[in-house]
Amino acid sequence: MKFGLILPIQSTDGDLDRLWEELRDEVLEAERVGFDVVCLPEFHQAHAPVLISPLVLGAQLLAITSRIRFAPAVLCGPLHHPMRLAEDYAMLDWTSGGRAVLGIGIGHQAPDFAAYGVSRDARAELTDEVLEVFHRAFGNEPFLYDGTHHRLDITAPLTTSSGTRPEIWVGAHSRAGLDRAARLGDLWLSDPQRDIDTIGVLASRYSDACERHGTIPRVGLFREAFIADSLEECRREWEAHVLAVHRLYYNVGVYRSVFEPWVDQVRDRRDFTFERLAPGRFLVGSGEDIREQVARWQDVSGAETMMLRVRQPGGPGHERTMQAIRRFGEEVVTPCA
Repeated sequence: MKFGLILPIQSTDGDLDRLWEELRDEVLEAERVGFDVVCLPEFHQAHAPVLISPLVLGAQLLAITSRIRFAPAVLCGPLHHPMRLAEDYAMLDWTSGGRAVLGIGIGHQAPDFAAYGVSRDARAELTDEVLEVFHRAFGNEPFLYDGTHHRLDITAPLTTSSGTRPEIWVGAHSRAGLDRAARLGDLWLSDPQRDIDTIGVLASRYSDACERHGTIPRVGLFREAFIADSLEECRREWEAHVLAVHRLYYNVGVYRSVFEPWVDQVRDRRDFTFERLAPGRFLVGSGEDIREQVARWQDVSGAETMMLRVRQPGGPGHERTMQAIRRFGEEVVTPCA
């Protein structure tokens, strides 16, 4: 099992200068203790100071590290011009020695689409076209692309340091999205809202789609995570912060009755309690507790990579996060390698 670290893109104190300085230190520590990849999400139009443009930030993280990879988790595919995205990745690949991974999904935040003047209704078609062009852009031949939304005449295909295109991770949970991951991606990345048993069902659907398309199924899990001497200590330090994020997910409709049948009975965000959400979603406890969870979740999902979000916008703070990253490296990452 490989592990990745997902970074927060904002802090409740609004100090982006300090947050970015702290995140760079956390990435260096994650690299030192054996994490395989570091990730930043992409969101726009937040009403508080927020780190945007994950590829720009990722380039800086790749520049200060030597081994760890970078992947946005995930880009909003429809907001990116396919050839420009491919060119950016070609340069990220060359400047990092092949450590840039494309993480992409169809997006969901309506204000982000409105800000870019992109049709949210066409987001699936647009993402397909971005991925189709990305594949062809790293081929050996010039090509014409005549899609519904993009018409491109490419006379100079791109190259990378390794001679192969960058790896593609596709974030999805719908049947169409899982098919997209099987058809156009190298790995399916789950989201943090679905519990592990639901992910097991989705992983089976994804595997079936891979069989139809003649591709190899590879699964990555996005999980909330914290480590301490006990579950009780984790709850004292971390529970309020992670619940604030998942209550926001509830407010914007990311929890859905098709996956979480109980959600329609929820009448108040305060009903999103730790006891309701933690099972199968939150990777928490002592090192021994977490290693046991990792083994079970790997059996259920077939995952090869587990992406951990340790720090939330509200906390824990930088020093406690550094301690948690160090403990994950020593007690989970190294033993589970």
